Parts: sequence; C-alpha cells; structure tokens
Amino acid sequence: MKKPRKRLDRPSFWKWAILTVLGLVTLAILRMSIVRLVGGNDIVPIVVTAGAGALARLVVIALLAMALARRFRDIGWPAWIGPTILLVTQLSQPFLVAGYASMTYAYGVTFAYDIREWGSMVRWISDSVSVVLLIVAGSVPGKTARARNSEVAHVFD
Repeated sequence: MKKPRKRLDRPSFWKWAILTVLGLVTLAILRMSIVRLVGGNDIVPIVVTAGAGALARLVVIALLAMALARRFRDIGWPAWIGPTILLVTQLSQPFLVAGYASMTYAYGVTFAYDIREWGSMVRWISDSVSVVLLIVAGSVPGKTARARNSEVAHVFD
C-alpha cells in the first residue's frame, strides 16, 4: 500500500487548486439553477438540494485544505496556518450571515434585501482572502526547489 504524500510541489498544487476552485464554482452555479428549477411553494426539495450542495461544498473545501497543508509543509511554513485560514474564512460565512439576520430580526428590522447584500459582501471578502492564500501558497518555491537552485548556483562559484 502506498503512503500518502506529505508535501505538494508547485505544479501539483496548482492542479489541485484549479480543480477544487472549479468544483466550488460549479457547485455554486448548480445550487442557483436547482433552486430556480425546483422553485414553487414546496420547501422540501429546496432543503434537500441545499443540504446536498452544502455537503459537497464541505468535501471540496476539505480537499483544498488538505492540498494547502501539504503545500505549506513543502514551503517550510507551519502546515496548520493555510488550512486554518481557509476553513475559518469559508465555513464562518453562514454563521456570520445568520447572526446578522437574527440580530436585525431581534431589533425589529427585517429587510431581506439588506441581509442578502450583507451576505454577498461577506462572501466576497472571504473568497478574496482565500484566493490570496492560494496565490501565496502557489507562488512561493518549496524547499526542494530552493535546494536544487542553490546546488546549481554553487556550480558556478
């Protein structure tokens, strides 16, 4: 049985990152189109599709967090920093929006438009932080690449 790799070089990381981000985008598009298709007054299909979509999104985010941990280990940084930032920014969105919605409802303000706008702003911020994290992780050379470059540099001394 083959042991899983603990490190992920740059080209392999970009393959994982691009595939998982495309998976997240596909899930978002599917979620919007399924809700429009199901529509109507029946709430059960919407709840079932939303739950399945949330579970699929969680699996894709977990795969991306694993790739980040392996990439950070290859860079030489603590492996827990990347996945922690990714998980906090991606999984805290629903809780922030639900907290905001419950507080506005508690104070008697029930503007659905305001809640949707605030939720969109939270998603933009957290997605931007995640994209910056992926770019940083994919652009820093790993330990093995730095070791190879230093060996080449010593040849010309």
